[in-house]
Amino acid sequence: AVPHSSRSPIIIDGREMTDAGAASPASELQGTLDERQAAITPAFDNPTPHTLHSYGKTESPNPVLFDTVPTLTDKLVVVMVGLPARGKTRISRRIMKYLAFFHGVCCKMVNVADYRRAHCGLFQPAEFYDVHNDSAQEQLHECRELALNEVREFLMEGHDTAKVCFLDGTNASRKYRRYILERLHGLGTHVLFMECICTDQAQVERNMRDIHEHTPDYHGFPVEKTLEDLRNRTGYIEAEYEGMDTDGSEGHLQWIRVSDMRRYEINNVHGYLQGRITQLVMNLQPGPQHFYLSRHGQSEYNELGKIGGDAGLTAEGRTYAAKLAEYAEKVICRDAECKPIPCRLWTSTLRRTIETGAFIRHPTMVMNTPLTLGDTEWVQMKPRRWPNLDEIYAGVCDGMTYEEIKANMPVEFELRSRDKLGYRYPRGESYLDVCHRLEPVVMEMERLREPLLVIAHQGILRLIYAYFMGLPREEAPYVSIPLNTVIHLEPETYSCKEQRELLHTKHAMNSDGQAEPDHKAASKRLSLSTHDKCEDLSFHSYNIAPPPRMDPNSPARGDARLARSHKVSDASKELPATLVREDSDYNVNYALEPWEDDPPSH
Repeated sequence: AVPHSSRSPIIIDGREMTDAGAASPASELQGTLDERQAAITPAFDNPTPHTLHSYGKTESPNPVLFDTVPTLTDKLVVVMVGLPARGKTRISRRIMKYLAFFHGVCCKMVNVADYRRAHCGLFQPAEFYDVHNDSAQEQLHECRELALNEVREFLMEGHDTAKVCFLDGTNASRKYRRYILERLHGLGTHVLFMECICTDQAQVERNMRDIHEHTPDYHGFPVEKTLEDLRNRTGYIEAEYEGMDTDGSEGHLQWIRVSDMRRYEINNVHGYLQGRITQLVMNLQPGPQHFYLSRHGQSEYNELGKIGGDAGLTAEGRTYAAKLAEYAEKVICRDAECKPIPCRLWTSTLRRTIETGAFIRHPTMVMNTPLTLGDTEWVQMKPRRWPNLDEIYAGVCDGMTYEEIKANMPVEFELRSRDKLGYRYPRGESYLDVCHRLEPVVMEMERLREPLLVIAHQGILRLIYAYFMGLPREEAPYVSIPLNTVIHLEPETYSCKEQRELLHTKHAMNSDGQAEPDHKAASKRLSLSTHDKCEDLSFHSYNIAPPPRMDPNSPARGDARLARSHKVSDASKELPATLVREDSDYNVNYALEPWEDDPPSH
């Protein structure tokens, strides 16, 4: 390691940074921060300065272009159309997460079923949806009207950001779709209809089972009774169902027809947001997906407490790499019956991730599926190196420790502590910048059918994890992604399941060596109850094995904190190997205690 004192002077904005023995006092630091602020406020010689928009909750004065939509007043309503259990909710929730996370769009989900539950009761028999049941139809009309009122209120409140509202329901008749357009007229909003068709009865049944498991309507019902009721309900709605433009009267509208998640009909669709939605929808998969996220093994810079760089692995890092290869072969590359299945491997272009994946074997498999049109060879876990997965670039701070940054660049250290999401290292990147280059990676992940192992870096995996778990991106920089651990994510319609496997326990409690001196404790917590002002975020619950699940009546309910792991009072005790987390609209929050000495890194 090269002592920092032997480095060339660091020059930022024409100034040489102070050396390690001359840290700025608090008054001087505040004065420098005030100078930074004065640079973007009106002054005698610059009465009308160029100011930048604030994106979400970040206030860092950096242009983040990926958040830019054509105008901040863009409004779009996406009206879902289709029979029950055809994938409408799955698609709309994925679109909403994508737009909010990667484009800073203010999104809201309005579900007619929520109003039906509130005003008519949780369970209503299938006959309730009979078009000839006048009393029930009147109640349903009131619920739809309330939902439309909520859509209107959302579109009319505030004009400081682009907005997309999703109206989730069957919206089965042309008459009602015309009524929706009439109610939204005059609000300056575009309307995109999205019809979901599913002819695969096995997939329809899987969707129905999701409804049984994750919605309160059938709580306590046997699965078979739920399936029977949903089939009967579908029959009543199907009697009045009219597909988009089946009579030629809706050709002037913007609509997308999605059939079995593999055939797409796009009619008169135009606009930036509509284009992003179309691209995402054409990459979504209806079936189960399995993503395995792992940081690289301990690197030489981890051991020294340095950030960034392109260092190789330590002996401990190579030990983890060998255990990861064994895990990949026995778990990731096998199905429930222990039969080999095709899998994928992605890494960054940096040495520490490539070396971590070096022990993984790449046998050749012969596949025969309708998609391949005969026998074809598949190279198991063939590495794909993405520069998009490289760690956040720390610019002039690359190769420094956090202590060195605090001592030599106190202003930058303070700015980062105030806004970790939007802060950009001098000549480097911010989390928002990295979010921009991760968008194509996530788009590619959405289309995959095969299990995927991603070996990357903490900052990168924090963002990928936050996206799939439905967390607002403001919380992404504080997510725990420890070394020596594989995080298994399984996205579903209403939730994203998580399971953590600790593969290498030696030095697991302090393997990063990159603690942030002043805000270590703040970085250890992740508030799961904080909702973005416009995002419709799910609640979160946890299962820990062992010990058993917490009592739902615990006073900790509703004030959840993401735990890094359980406290271990006796060093000889085996660390818990598995952490299971679910994200669901109808679960509750639980609180768990983090380790006090588990330092975050980048």
